[in-house]
Formats: sequence, structure tokens, C-alpha cells
Amino acid sequence: MNILIPLQITDSMLASCTVAEPAAGETAWAAGTFAIGDRRIRTSTHRIYECVAAVSGSTPPENDPTHWLDAGPTARWAAMDTYISTQTTATTSVSFVLRPGFFDAVALYGLTGTTLQITLKDAPGGTVVKSATVLLEEDPLDWWDWAFGPRRALTKFFLKGLTPYADPELTITVSSGTGEPVGIGMIVVGSLTPMVDSSTWGGTQQGASASPQTFSYIKVDEFGNTSIVKRRAATDMQFKVAMPRERADYALALVQRVLDVPAAWIATDATGYQGLNVFGLGSGSMSYDSFGMATFSGSVKGMA
Repeated sequence: MNILIPLQITDSMLASCTVAEPAAGETAWAAGTFAIGDRRIRTSTHRIYECVAAVSGSTPPENDPTHWLDAGPTARWAAMDTYISTQTTATTSVSFVLRPGFFDAVALYGLTGTTLQITLKDAPGGTVVKSATVLLEEDPLDWWDWAFGPRRALTKFFLKGLTPYADPELTITVSSGTGEPVGIGMIVVGSLTPMVDSSTWGGTQQGASASPQTFSYIKVDEFGNTSIVKRRAATDMQFKVAMPRERADYALALVQRVLDVPAAWIATDATGYQGLNVFGLGSGSMSYDSFGMATFSGSVKGMA
């Protein structure tokens, strides 16, 4: 089990993005008169605000909750909030260039497109030290699936073992056919921390599970008619990690650090276990089983 705690991406870390701010359809806020339903963005907070009560004045929306509702991130910064479903979208290609400081792993969620390319340089404009190009398709289940089955999109990607640099340049690009939609729902960059390191025994036990969850509104009336209002969906995860008893206190302290911090929880990065890679809020309990063994029973509440 590995936990990737995200670095908070700040303005100084985002060197460039192919999506502008304001993006198409977004309007920057300026003092004036607003009617219910008007939407404006603030480039200082990178948030969209919707007017919920008519107002006239010069108080910025983030300081006037009586008249303005925070409606979510701007298009440019949607990939850096804490929700996978809020994508930074474009057509044909979308690209981010980040300068986040020290990190050794990247996890991406909510990917839409056909190809992902990641390039790491040791400094801005420096030498390429890592490059990966990934086709965003799940492997076929069998020969029939390969020949006749529909292509299933790969929506998440995890890259570890990167060499940390003081001022690296990380470029993330998702592309597709001309005019086709592309998007990135969540960019997680940080330091990968294992519950159990490779120098000893232990790890995620068999039987870990992933549980898809929907927040759609489903109503069945008295005649049996079903109506569905589509909303966000997420995936929860349950797992157990066996470890030497002397590792238990460290693992417990690690989980305590991230109890209220959305993070990437990767039970295993082995091929065929994509479902055990979940971005969300983790918790659990430690069992000190014997003098030499402990077991952490954990769960992750996936972020929609």
C-alpha cells in the first residue's frame, strides 16, 4: 500500500497551460450590477461564482457569500482541485507544464482522450530525464475482446520512481483526434510513501475490494416508473495491509497525517489492479496481532 499525498499546486508552480483563464465561456468579475444566475470567475482564487441574490457593488464574490455561491473551479484549474469529475477540458489536446519542486510520483485521474504523454526535465528547459507515452485504452480481456470487443478507455495513470529535483519541469499532455474532446480530472504530484517498504516483508493482502458508488437520484413511483437524475460517481476501496509489528506505529502515524487530506491510495500498481488505485479520503484501524505481526484494516472514500 502506497499513499501519494498531493502537493498543493500554486500559481508559481503552474508554468503554463493550454487552457486560458478566463477560458471560453468564462467572464472575469468586475464591480457592477448582477442578476440571479450570473456567473463570474476570480483569477485570484481560480473559482467560479454564481449570483444567488441580485447585487450591485464592488465586494468580490469570495467575500460576499450572501449574494454569491462558489460554483467550482475555473476550467484552467479544475485538474488541481479535489474532485475527479471536475475536468480541465479542451479539444484535440490539453497540456500542463508544472514546476512543483521535489516530487517522485505522479497519479492522474479522470482522463479523456487517446494518448497521454508525460515528460520530466531536471530543470526548466533542461535535460529530459523521464518520458512516457501511454495509449489510453484498457488491455483486452481475451482474443475475442481484442478482435471484436469495444475499446475501454483508460481513465487513470500512475508513475513512480522518479528522481526528485529541486526545480524540475513536468509536462503532462492528453491528446486525441482533431476536434475530439480531451480532459484531465485530477493531477496528483507528490512524494510516494509506502506503509511497508521493500526492505521487509508485508503488504496489501488478497481480498482487497473496490466498490463503485453513484450519487445519482433514483426514484421509483407508485406505478413502478423509474426516473434517474445523473450525478457524480466515485469508487470506494477496502483493504488490509500485513506488516511487521515494529512497522505498525509508523504506518498508523502516516494514516493519521492524511485523515482529512484527499490523497492517492494505491493498494498495488501491478497490472490488472487499476480498481485498487483510488483518490479519496482514507481511514482505518491498526490491529497489533502478535509480537511480530500487525494488520491495518483500511478504507478509502473516493472523491467524485
